[in-house]
Amino acid sequence: MAEPSTILVVVPDRKTQRVVQRILGATLHRVEIVDAVDQAERMLAHRVPALLVVDGALVAQGAAANLLAAAAERGTAACLTLLTGPGVVELPRLLQLGAVTNLLVNPMPVLAEELTITALKLLRGDLFGLEKYMAWGAQVQEAHMRRSAESGLLVEQLSGAVRAFGLGPRVASMAMLVADELLSNAVYSAPVDGDGRRYRRDLARDADTSFEGREVVRLRWACDARYLAIEVADQFGSLGRDTILASLAKAGARDGMRDDGTGAGMGLVLTYRSCDHLIFNLDPGRRTEVIALIDVRFPAAERPGPGSSYNVFVARPDPTTV
Repeated sequence: MAEPSTILVVVPDRKTQRVVQRILGATLHRVEIVDAVDQAERMLAHRVPALLVVDGALVAQGAAANLLAAAAERGTAACLTLLTGPGVVELPRLLQLGAVTNLLVNPMPVLAEELTITALKLLRGDLFGLEKYMAWGAQVQEAHMRRSAESGLLVEQLSGAVRAFGLGPRVASMAMLVADELLSNAVYSAPVDGDGRRYRRDLARDADTSFEGREVVRLRWACDARYLAIEVADQFGSLGRDTILASLAKAGARDGMRDDGTGAGMGLVLTYRSCDHLIFNLDPGRRTEVIALIDVRFPAAERPGPGSSYNVFVARPDPTTV
């Protein structure tokens, strides 16, 4: 039987170490935990872990930059999380680092859910589908957008479903904003021609345009009484990792958006600020899938974390097509 690959965890707090050991042990990978960055650097020099989990506090303090660079160079996936608690680090500081592809910010028990799913997706390379974030049995509803004029109808359909779930007007309003922004990106920003030109970017938003083939946009949603999940997918795969990270960095910058809510990257910034976890599943040149999770367990005033978690997953190349 093959020896399981290793997950390397860097976190100084002993109590947190025990909790993370139990969470990641469920992946059936060997979990090795160290207290300090220099210990992890020495271990990385002799072996290549499948996954590196680092306390976001160490990253924000500048202590883990070389470790992350070395891990990336050796092909190790990295997940950064505020394991020592949301009060330790100001979230905008991490956002503005600009290279953090997986950041989990919520405390327990939400962190356990986020960390388990993120680790398994990174380890297995099985990225797509909102079902991974839903409890078993949650019913997924699906709609396809074949004309630009259908956007408002789909958003209203989603709003009606949210109210039917009994979630109330606040969640419905958040869901409508998220869906509208993601659909707009998929319709007007995602399509590219053979030369890489975004031929719909400057199209008038009030024009009714029909879609066919790979231009059709898919909207899916589900709720399991923990999360309302909203998924929008296009078949172009033109949204890049660097573009996403640059937009998320604006969410932590004071001048990222103007007072009227406009500015570069407005759509992704608004979406990020309107949900509790934003996930990008990228298959370059093939498809982009964005999933927004809205935690419906807590009233607005009792939101558990200091901000929103996010992931940017990129599909591994298929060796059979290379």
